[in-house]
Amino acid sequence: MDLSKITIKSIIKYIIILIFFLLCLILFNNRDTDIIWNYGMAHAIRIGEIPYKDFNIITTPLYAFIMSSLLFIKDSYLIYLLEQSIICTLFIFIVEKLINKKYIIILLWLCFPYFVLISPNYNFLVLLLYVLLMYLEKYNKKDSIIGLILGLLLLTKHTIGIVTLLFSIISTFNINKGIKRFIYSLIPVLVFIIYLVLTNSYKSFIDLSILGLFDFGKSNNTTSLITLLLVIPVVIYTIYSLFKYKKDINNFYLISSISIIIPMIDLYHTHAYILIFLIIFLDRIKINNNKYLLYIPNLFILLLFIFTIIININQYKNLSSNDLDKFKYYLLDKEEKIYVDNIINEYKSYKNSYMLSMNSMFFDIETNHKITYLDIPLYGNYGYDGINKMKKRISKLKDSYMFIQESNNKQYANELNKYIRNNYKLIEKYYNFEIYYIK
Repeated sequence: MDLSKITIKSIIKYIIILIFFLLCLILFNNRDTDIIWNYGMAHAIRIGEIPYKDFNIITTPLYAFIMSSLLFIKDSYLIYLLEQSIICTLFIFIVEKLINKKYIIILLWLCFPYFVLISPNYNFLVLLLYVLLMYLEKYNKKDSIIGLILGLLLLTKHTIGIVTLLFSIISTFNINKGIKRFIYSLIPVLVFIIYLVLTNSYKSFIDLSILGLFDFGKSNNTTSLITLLLVIPVVIYTIYSLFKYKKDINNFYLISSISIIIPMIDLYHTHAYILIFLIIFLDRIKINNNKYLLYIPNLFILLLFIFTIIININQYKNLSSNDLDKFKYYLLDKEEKIYVDNIINEYKSYKNSYMLSMNSMFFDIETNHKITYLDIPLYGNYGYDGINKMKKRISKLKDSYMFIQESNNKQYANELNKYIRNNYKLIEKYYNFEIYYIK
């Protein structure tokens, strides 16, 4: 990657892209609880908490550690979104190095249909590392560097990392090169293992991220006719490319990238899977460099941005000034702001208070509560036989108050709400929360 060729014009272009991503994240993605959960994990690290031991995270934690870095300067939701915007911009930068001006088509795919793919979570770091690997392969970079990146992928999402490492080694068709990649991939992994041992969190990691996969798989198998219709053509193309482009190493990344949608073949993960396919496909085909032809995706991006603002205009009209500490740029209308302020005040008024809700992370961050296993209350996120383990955790909370809230999300661990209702005393109902006392 020749950085000497970076010009003032390209710097300005990427500053514009960075601002564009930041605006999209502020304006369009603030209703996604995944964003709050991922911010909460980075925030927890920033305040000195230990992944796996203090709070439940089911993947390897590289993304959370990266995103915690700037939070040490200023711990806020806006800074978190800025960090994601930097990662998105870096992603586009590498894609441009891979496929030249055709990168604009990938930018369009990131925006379509509702800018959801740029949402801040570990999956986007997976995409960034994937395109970096394809860049390194295309320009025949050292196996040691490729191995290190494969190790970082393992520390981002271990299930995808293992599959990709295996296919990357096979793709070399050379024992020495394959061994070199494997050995260098172990360097980041060994650092992580040392961290787990020093923090005494290795048992929790094994339970949450390895044994817990059995519970997660049973709880999160998701598919639909739409996602199957999108996935099947890509799988067919992958099979076709094995014969058409026999010597193309990207075939192995096409095959391994299917791990992105296992076990959750939903629209988000399918969107990410197709993104890898599109980059490889565009790298193989020639498109006329007519500037007007390449401007068409820019026009679609602009129209999509404007259209998305228009359909949300009523929400923006009702926005109130937000004087929250951590979530100053989290969009709330006037009624939501009153609700949030009242819940925060009520939550603070109880000593030793905890919350079990899809919104636990938001309120715990804003009220400076510690992040705990209660903050992401999803089936499959508590390790093997996790619900029973959580009941035991809750039973050990002495002289405490538990705020619980119902959710229609099928992944929400409503069984824990039932356990609290059946075993503890109801103190009061406040808005859509119930407050229980745990002796």
